[in-house]
Amino acid sequence: MEIRQLKEKINMERLAGRGRGQTTVEGEITLPGGLREEARVLEAGGMAVIDAAEALQDRVTVSGRVIFHALYTQGDPGKVSAMEATADFTHLLEAPGAQPRDVCRVSAQVEHTEASASGGRLNLRAVVGVSGRTITRQPVEALSGLQGGEGLQTSAKGISLRRTVAEGSSETLLREEFLLPAGLNVRETLYGTATAQLSETSGGFGRASMSGQVNLEAVHASSMPGKPVVITRHTLPFEHTVELTGEDGEQLAGRITVRDVAVASQDGEDGERVLRAEVLLGLEAWADRQENVTVLDDAYTVSGDDLRLTGQTVSCRTDDRQIRTAESGKCMLMLPEGAPPVRSVLAGFAVPVMTGREQIGGRLNAEGMLEITLLYMTDNDPAPVVVRQEEPFRVTFAAETSEDDFITLSASNVDVSAITSDRVEMKYILRMEASGVKAEEARLVTEATPVAAGDMESGIVLYFVQPGETLWDIARSYRVPLQEVKALNPEITGEPRDGQGVVIWRREGSTLA
Repeated sequence: MEIRQLKEKINMERLAGRGRGQTTVEGEITLPGGLREEARVLEAGGMAVIDAAEALQDRVTVSGRVIFHALYTQGDPGKVSAMEATADFTHLLEAPGAQPRDVCRVSAQVEHTEASASGGRLNLRAVVGVSGRTITRQPVEALSGLQGGEGLQTSAKGISLRRTVAEGSSETLLREEFLLPAGLNVRETLYGTATAQLSETSGGFGRASMSGQVNLEAVHASSMPGKPVVITRHTLPFEHTVELTGEDGEQLAGRITVRDVAVASQDGEDGERVLRAEVLLGLEAWADRQENVTVLDDAYTVSGDDLRLTGQTVSCRTDDRQIRTAESGKCMLMLPEGAPPVRSVLAGFAVPVMTGREQIGGRLNAEGMLEITLLYMTDNDPAPVVVRQEEPFRVTFAAETSEDDFITLSASNVDVSAITSDRVEMKYILRMEASGVKAEEARLVTEATPVAAGDMESGIVLYFVQPGETLWDIARSYRVPLQEVKALNPEITGEPRDGQGVVIWRREGSTLA
């Protein structure tokens, strides 16, 4: 039996490896006062920035940096200052299935920060969560069909694929000035944090226009009596075009990250205090194409040698999932026993740590702990009081996610007000981002080999359908042409029901594997 195999190289993207891990990053800052003055840390935080990622065998090497900031007092307990430092890190992320030359999509988030003052230095430590997945873009060879051979029966199937045909990246620096309310008596701007929201990606013909807004939060030192720290919030809209290299695609997508924030305040021309902000954004954009390919699904012969099909199962990328949503929340906090009573609240900082999640229909239930830092003033003391505590949270997002999605949470717009001398109310917005790859398992036939077939008696058989069987399955098992089975059973217009009788005529001289 001479059968010609039609082989085709299929360009598809396959989900190869994925993983999530943690790494500890440490930094150090020399304080300007040296050893002469005692320093006390009020609050510390950080932002993780990914600079590069490279796929290895079952691993991904991730390099980046953490930009630390710390609020502290030194010498004068009522004067709040701030310092910033950058610490580089390299992390080997376990990602079973990853292969060299895979495309990497990696993100990182600071999940916990600690700071302590000792010997004229600030010692900083951050726990960074790193998550990533790799995509293999090497073509896969598979059979698209078979030709020749007497009595050859074949079936084909279509596979819907999504693959990236063009991509690009760039950076843009946003600059903006904001008037600060005179009543805040801003003496100095200490540091700023920012988050970016991508609202639209559009364009085509080698270009992707990305627009959205940056939410900036600036922490200032104030000369206002009894309020040494104040916070202001600002919005910076952006629109930037990224050049794409490759072919034209039907669907555009993108990702944006904050890579650096710089803020400073000074007196303006009219004597008003002006905040000058610079935010460096990293932008990635890509164009996808949806394609349908036809491959061999199954084959057999009705006489002579039978066929043995070999192949492989691959996880084909069919789409991406990117979800951004937010929910408001609030909690009542009791001060720890022995804490000084609250006179006025200066600021509140919250870092969510998710410990569990549950998807019920189109809603995601997330729960975890909020790591909270409160700064407040008490009676007859010029020094801010610091209280750190944890508070459980449970929030429901209107979002449909998968177990394999990477989910990050962040808290913004944290507002704290005193209810009584030992109780405060904290309101916040909890933002959720989920990213994932939609994939489908596909069995690809890569080889068809003739094999000897055993004898089988001829005759007419009434076969009762087993659960899940199709007419093709029945025709293949008896090695009779599918069209003959359909002709003998005209009452079956689609696939047969479980338990339904199917008439099979096995002609004399035929064989069965």
